[in-house]
Amino acid sequence: MDTNGEIVMRFMAGTASGDFDSISELAHDDIVMEWPQSGERFSGRANVFGAMRAQQPMPKMAAPPRLVGSGDVWVLMVPLLYGDDVQHYVAVLELEDGRIRRATGHWGAPFPAQDNRAEFADPS
Repeated sequence: MDTNGEIVMRFMAGTASGDFDSISELAHDDIVMEWPQSGERFSGRANVFGAMRAQQPMPKMAAPPRLVGSGDVWVLMVPLLYGDDVQHYVAVLELEDGRIRRATGHWGAPFPAQDNRAEFADPS
């Protein structure tokens, strides 16, 4: 796996463990995270990590992730456990200058935006 793939895996491992401080340097200052199914878009490192910290319940990986890609574009697939509910998750991660610049996440089922993330979201 090339260096960018390793960055993506480190980012996802830190996300899964909730250790956001340890992975903050892996995100571009101007990172954009989009969750099309809930209509949420978070711009900038502070808002992206604020939204990730506010997620309730905090998901856990239900199985090892599968990562495919090369260069600056990677796709991660993993089942996530939210309490007793398993959701299948796919993320497209784009890197710039060796850091994650854009992350677009899709789940196997739609979900509503959570009020506790609203302060971090871009205005619609």
